[in-house]
Amino acid sequence: MSESSDYEPGIWGGHDFGKARKAFDISAGRSYSAAKASKKSHRDLVPDEITTQSRTPLVILCDVTGSMGKWPATIFSKLPYLDHELKTEYLGEDMEICFGAIGDANGDDYPLQMRQFVKGIEMKKALEELVIEGRGGGQLSETYELGALYCARKISMPRAIMKPVLIMIGDEKPYSYISPDQAEEFAKVKLERQLPAEVVFKELQKKFSVYLIRKPYEENLRNSISSLDKEIYGAWKDLLGASRIKDLSDPQRVVDVIFGILAIETQKVDYFKKEIEERQKPDQVEAVYRSLEINKIVPPNPPMLPSGQSVIRKKSDGKDAKPLI
Repeated sequence: MSESSDYEPGIWGGHDFGKARKAFDISAGRSYSAAKASKKSHRDLVPDEITTQSRTPLVILCDVTGSMGKWPATIFSKLPYLDHELKTEYLGEDMEICFGAIGDANGDDYPLQMRQFVKGIEMKKALEELVIEGRGGGQLSETYELGALYCARKISMPRAIMKPVLIMIGDEKPYSYISPDQAEEFAKVKLERQLPAEVVFKELQKKFSVYLIRKPYEENLRNSISSLDKEIYGAWKDLLGASRIKDLSDPQRVVDVIFGILAIETQKVDYFKKEIEERQKPDQVEAVYRSLEINKIVPPNPPMLPSGQSVIRKKSDGKDAKPLI
């Protein structure tokens, strides 16, 4: 079942996307003042460590600064699809999700927030616990590298059957370095010296299969790309590789792109294409395929599992596809 606000979504027909999104918008709008009123500190929203016994865990980190406001709300409104599809098609009944929020440690009060792994109705609670500050640094960078450091050092997944997927969603680039002070204060990680972001993301990629869903920083009219977007894209390409970056301008399609990433990882691209083409309008399908570069996908070769079990594949050692920009 794919993300849709245009078609009757089968067994989830009773779910009202608009009301769910509006409810989250209201909750998000109050979250900062509520956190301040209750004297909640940024360290209260970052566990000392996160552990899951799930065999198929998934981590989703979303930039929640001002320019990204609609994206967390859209994910929230599509939760029934996200939960159902991940369990039944891509990750299995044992799947759990860890949600995190990214801001800017150089100005925000809650620049990194991490929630424990959850599934089912607990997903809603985990998202409601996030403080949507809606600020950011305004310097083309947010501290994504702090989220990367935390996930690399503080998340334990001892029963994972293959390399878990981690998806970042954002519109800016990481800072070039992490200072020991910021690492300890915001990610609860002790560093002896300043650490380059490149080193942090290499460490993260040893543990996770990492993707970025990149919202364009500047909207354009004729499929052109601004110099600022080229700069942001280039920074991420250097960190992750071009094939790991999925550009997307429409937040309504974000959950479908998440499904597409997992379809690639679990060798279910044919199912994904059939399903989305049955439920979405052609222009919506095209937007998702364009983001995923669906025609460039080379099927992976993960180890065989018993029938009915999905598997996350290991990270390929092959070369990246030629970048678009």
